[in-house]
Amino acid sequence: MSLPTIFVSIASYRDPDCQHTVADLFTQAAHPERIFVGICWQFVPGEDDDCFVLPPPFPDQVRQIEVHASDSLGACWARHQVQTLWRGENYYLQIDSHMRFVPGWDDLLIDMLARCPGAKPVLSTYPLAFTPPRDLAKDELVTIHPKGFDAHGILAQRSTLTPLEQAPAVPAPSPFIGAGLLFAAGSIVSEVPYDPHVYFEGEEISLAVRLWTSGWDIFRPNAAVAYHDYGRHPDRPRHWKDKVDWADLNEKSRRRVRHLLDARRTPDAGALAEIERYGLGKVRTLAEYEAYSGLDFKGRLYQGKPLPLEELAAERPEQAEKRRAVFAGIWRDNFWGCAETRSGQGSSLEATAILRADLPGLLAFLGVQSLADAGCGDLNWMQTLTRALQFYVGYDIVPELIQDLQLRLADRQNCFFKAQDIAIDPMAQCDAILSRDCLTHLPLDAALLALRNFRSSGTRYLLATTHAVGRNLWVDAGGWYTMDLTAMPFNLPPPRLSIREGGSKTLGVWAVSDLPAS
Repeated sequence: MSLPTIFVSIASYRDPDCQHTVADLFTQAAHPERIFVGICWQFVPGEDDDCFVLPPPFPDQVRQIEVHASDSLGACWARHQVQTLWRGENYYLQIDSHMRFVPGWDDLLIDMLARCPGAKPVLSTYPLAFTPPRDLAKDELVTIHPKGFDAHGILAQRSTLTPLEQAPAVPAPSPFIGAGLLFAAGSIVSEVPYDPHVYFEGEEISLAVRLWTSGWDIFRPNAAVAYHDYGRHPDRPRHWKDKVDWADLNEKSRRRVRHLLDARRTPDAGALAEIERYGLGKVRTLAEYEAYSGLDFKGRLYQGKPLPLEELAAERPEQAEKRRAVFAGIWRDNFWGCAETRSGQGSSLEATAILRADLPGLLAFLGVQSLADAGCGDLNWMQTLTRALQFYVGYDIVPELIQDLQLRLADRQNCFFKAQDIAIDPMAQCDAILSRDCLTHLPLDAALLALRNFRSSGTRYLLATTHAVGRNLWVDAGGWYTMDLTAMPFNLPPPRLSIREGGSKTLGVWAVSDLPAS
């Protein structure tokens, strides 16, 4: 009886270790005769001769595509090229070009896959580490987790290690894949072909969603299979170092991934090349994947929380400077397009008629004599209301706007203005904080930081815009959406009092003790 065959996909970019990877692949296989390797060699003739010193031990079982490095379009493109070398082998294994393997890896993978439930299982994880030539890390169980959404809305991943003794008896389900170790039936090549138009960022999450929505179930191996050289070798050429226009390719790829996963439709036709062929599957929906994985691509949430709040908070100066630049540009050029006010149509006298009528009575009922205005804008609608206050301080992130207010309202003895970022800069202790239509222009992590900052100010009340829509979305600084402060990730209780402005929009009142403390 003939053995089932395995096609091994390797994309190698100017990597001299690839030849050793191929040798180890055959050497450690229980049945090397059933292994067929496809390699997309991307190299510079004459400069990368060290990549071809060691001949493969089974040359008739190695298929190759040779590409000048200058013609390469990235890792996913190369993996796609390798799949053209598949000849109907029973199984498909995708690896990186600098790896080592456990003895009998082929039997191990086939046996593990057979233990996975479902008609179309996929085994995938991040390989363990090794140091060349073959110093292998301790065998442990690898689990992939979401690390966070980057500034471009693309999900990054991380992994954790647990003792192998704690491994389950059979491979456990997982929503995530590692592109450097993926094993499945060979039909995966024809059913979910690799997308050559993804450059690098978003490769793993887009493939995971495409596989899952196409009816493939992902599992993480419950035993050590392979090892990866994670060492940073400064002398090893990288595609993004060689390719002058790699940034353009990467940005186009980001637009493609966002279009696919979070419905941020792009008009860039180049970013959508063959999108139907390499799009989501028809067996399960994106919403079902989100429910299964805990991810919310539009909201950039994981299990209802922004990711990674801690890391973004640690980069406050950089994030604050980005916010400042964005809002300064909006104020300077009046991108919100309202002739009456540079703070946008929502700050016009017509749009604030209800507030101007009802807010004074609400402030009096709450006993508010001092008010901090978080995101005061040009004070178009608030000017007359400040007269009744003993103390008013307006905060805005745009220094030029604050300077303009200080000049225009220099005669107001009870009014003060400060150029501050409400997400991070300390605020004066007042009876209440007003934040109308401000948090709605912030990314979720910055809005959460602002709420925590409000609480630490020692004020008594928060008056803030909220919309009864039941969901929040991620926007970049300067964007806008219908923020619902009672929905995840804020989860505030219903407002204690409110002024209905129209539609779903309300100015809600909370005790500051209702706000998140950490």
